Amino acid sequence: MKRETITWMLNSVDDDYISEAAVFCPESIQESPERIVHMKKKRIISFALAAALILAMGAVAYATDLFGIRAMFMKNTSSTDNPNSGYVSFTQPQDVPEEMDAGIRAKIDNSTKAWAEWVAWSRENGIYEPESCKAPENTSTSTVDENADGTYTMIFYSDSNSENEIERRTVSSEDYRAFEAYWEARAKGFSGYDYPYHVYTQGMADKLESIAANYGLNIRHQRISMFQNHDEVAEFSTREEITARINEICAGGKSFFRTEPTGYDKFYYFDEGTFAVSFYTTDNLTNTGTSCYIYNSPYGTMSSGYEIFEEIGDPSAFSVRNHTTPDGTDLTVLQNGTDYYAYVYLENSFVTVHIMQLNGLSDAEIDSILDMVNFSTIR
Repeated sequence: MKRETITWMLNSVDDDYISEAAVFCPESIQESPERIVHMKKKRIISFALAAALILAMGAVAYATDLFGIRAMFMKNTSSTDNPNSGYVSFTQPQDVPEEMDAGIRAKIDNSTKAWAEWVAWSRENGIYEPESCKAPENTSTSTVDENADGTYTMIFYSDSNSENEIERRTVSSEDYRAFEAYWEARAKGFSGYDYPYHVYTQGMADKLESIAANYGLNIRHQRISMFQNHDEVAEFSTREEITARINEICAGGKSFFRTEPTGYDKFYYFDEGTFAVSFYTTDNLTNTGTSCYIYNSPYGTMSSGYEIFEEIGDPSAFSVRNHTTPDGTDLTVLQNGTDYYAYVYLENSFVTVHIMQLNGLSDAEIDSILDMVNFSTIR
């Protein structure tokens, strides 16, 4: 028996589980919603995508002058080629300064523990994708052969014509059945929860809510998204409409931006306080323009850190400095010449920023972009 799998899976996934934005054409994205992929010649923001930053005027801020990338870095334990490689998480603090408030530290620790419990329960009782069946990077198509002993051979290709083989592996019948059940559940969909929780049944929803409650945490439920209508590509919102909603949701009716963006890719938010804004700072809204992603992650929300992330090869290549915005927010800025990140521990949330500009930016240009945001308005 031989079957195409990857192509079928992507074509079958419910729209609620597909990432919304790819260069002014949200409906066209086919990237996995589990990670961000920033191509060098093409900007793709996957739902996975993003990052943010902030602070309330007079609220507690935490000095992280020497803390560097540890706040965002997740080590890639499976890499043999580059053991120092890893991922930058935009959505969950990975380490905290010693001077961090004990209550905030406890919430972050509880989120880590709750997520581990949820993953363990899902593997035993829920629907999940076995590690043995996960496609390698750059997979476009996969075929499957059923073997005489009941196992399956999965073959992964980098193009839809099945000509360039990436990898082949043998998996057990149990893993392959779990793999099929996982993708069938994804295709069917289960509304009401943010995709990274991987909730596919009411039983899983009930268990997720129970685990979060036991740790005193909130859950991200239905996401509400807005996209700007660029060049009448689709019937989305105007820049002014998105700005007004950002001010309402993120800033309590005040101005979220000191200097308004030239345009938006998207804005989305959840019921418990998580939000993200993807915006432009230049008139050139093409691949060479400057774009930014801000993500606000409340400490009291159950998160994994893998909701939005980006792979990096050498974390030691990043320089670290601080920048204070006009409202007094002290940001830690990370840069390695091509990638630019910033973060701050606020009183109620961890905020990260990712700035994307293929042609490079000076420190002054980076700082001016960070100064666009009124961090004191974050609720």
